[in-house]
Amino acid sequence: MAYWGERDHTLKSAETDVMGSKAVGLLDDLKKQADALKANEVDKTESLRASAVAVDHSLRRAFLYLNDLGKQLNVVQMPSSFKYNLLTVGEIDGLALRDFFCDFRSKHFIDKDYYGEVHVAYRCASDQVLTVKKGPDDMEKFRDILWQSNIEHKSEQFRNDRKVITHEVFKVRCDFRVQGKIEGDHETGKLKLVTKNVGGFQVDLFNLLAQEMNDTAVEEFAKFFIGRPNKWEDITKRSVLAVRAPAAAPKPRTEPNYVVHREPEPGPSSEKRGLLGSISSLIKKKD
Repeated sequence: MAYWGERDHTLKSAETDVMGSKAVGLLDDLKKQADALKANEVDKTESLRASAVAVDHSLRRAFLYLNDLGKQLNVVQMPSSFKYNLLTVGEIDGLALRDFFCDFRSKHFIDKDYYGEVHVAYRCASDQVLTVKKGPDDMEKFRDILWQSNIEHKSEQFRNDRKVITHEVFKVRCDFRVQGKIEGDHETGKLKLVTKNVGGFQVDLFNLLAQEMNDTAVEEFAKFFIGRPNKWEDITKRSVLAVRAPAAAPKPRTEPNYVVHREPEPGPSSEKRGLLGSISSLIKKKD
């Protein structure tokens, strides 16, 4: 027995020392695991932030270019090369680009706002109004086609003496809305591009990495969107996100046949200009 003021010489059991060291070891292990998880979370957040920045820069680039392009097109009102094939009616051409519009939407991701979507649209139109007559069997089908393609129209149904609908006359405006949306996935660093009524009454879908939507890609997309000669299809096919066709079987090897080609004489040099430059020159000529 130990008295007050006397030193306690009571021996501690081996079990107490063992449990104490085990407790310390467990805390050390938990601390190491917690530190590792925190480090992984930091790395993951930084990786997500890098993807978000790449998407933000691509969408910002696209918006600035398309917005500037729209301002110039609204002055020029250039003719469209698109020819629309309206089912059961035929080919519609002689259209012009009108009322170009571009806007963007922001998206809050992690801890700040980034460019989230870019919306672009214009009217491919003329003053022509088509008169189309449809019988009872085709009225609903034709009306569905017009609604699905967002084609403005009016219609009037006609009845016989027995009040039975005999036919319907549609007044179809040659005024077609072309639309596009570029949507960013900030977590994966990917872009989804959806267009409607570009060169025809259909919806097209494209997927690119944000890094692939560089200055050249933005300009080629703009050319594709307004119907100018472009290499947009080549860009989308080269994307790492493009679906690859299975490799073809190797062809038998043939002996090379060498032919000497003469170099054509160089023609007069011409200044290389981009899409915005060519449209700007049209505005100057118009002035």
